[in-house]
Amino acid sequence: MSLTFEEYTDLDDLRERLVDADAKVRRVATMGLAEVMEPEAADLAIAALKDSDAGVRAEAARVLYEFEGKPEVIVALLEALSDSDTTVREAAAETLAENKDSAMGALMLERLDVEDPFVKASVLHALRELRVPEAQGPALSLLEHPDARVRREAVGVLAYLKAADVLMALMGSARRDGDPEVRRAAMGSLVFSSSDRALETLVDGLSDEHWQVREEAAFVIGKLAPASAVEPLIGAMEDEYWQVRLKAAGSLGRLKNPLAIPALGAALAYEVSNLRKEAVGAMGEIASSEALPFLEKALEDPDPDVRKLARWSMGQIHGVAQS
Repeated sequence: MSLTFEEYTDLDDLRERLVDADAKVRRVATMGLAEVMEPEAADLAIAALKDSDAGVRAEAARVLYEFEGKPEVIVALLEALSDSDTTVREAAAETLAENKDSAMGALMLERLDVEDPFVKASVLHALRELRVPEAQGPALSLLEHPDARVRREAVGVLAYLKAADVLMALMGSARRDGDPEVRRAAMGSLVFSSSDRALETLVDGLSDEHWQVREEAAFVIGKLAPASAVEPLIGAMEDEYWQVRLKAAGSLGRLKNPLAIPALGAALAYEVSNLRKEAVGAMGEIASSEALPFLEKALEDPDPDVRKLARWSMGQIHGVAQS
């Protein structure tokens, strides 16, 4: 039994096909509910979340994206996070995260009582952009959860809330959490703070054992652009990972301190062109005549983008000199 395009919007036909013996027919009919903007279509999609076929349930979870903002939809998706099938759980989590109605936050918070780490992490992820103040307490307590996914999502909730009284907890996660992804997320969360303690944590992050944490720390320091971070970032230009050096170079450009020119110039000898481009661009941001010898050499770089940026950077320096 096939389903034509015209029948996608025929609710009576879809209702009939949703109870067909063939799971493939039910699956296609479930997809068709997305085309029917009637309240009953949401009810049918919720009912499809209980179908015996995991494929139907997964499609139902995806279709419910079209009916966000309804409490019954959020409740159904929260329940689907505990489905026996991984695909269904993941589809429910993705749809739940698309909800932008902060009024649904209370329903989500109730689901944090479920012990399953996947459920906790998914709910926290969905709460993140809602910025529900009531999520602060639960998120703080979950920074100590044994599952790294949960801790990482708890960091995300606290970061979006931008509450000053959680700064110490975030700095603690950035320094001491045993999972590098959690530390990386916590480093990123410090972009909302300009305190000296936060900067100290970020500078310490440049020495983290995991390169992605060091990369994040170098990037966030550039966002905050504190003058005192020049020397630590210059040190990061010698990191064994070019990705860290690339972020350090960009941040040095934002700090606009000529002391960084030698380290940026040394990066022009590195084989990764992305790093050479970042270094050349940073010298243009600094706009110091000390960079001219390096930029003149960069005019002969084998990468045309590096040569183009070198010309731009030289123009920046000459513009400053003429003003």
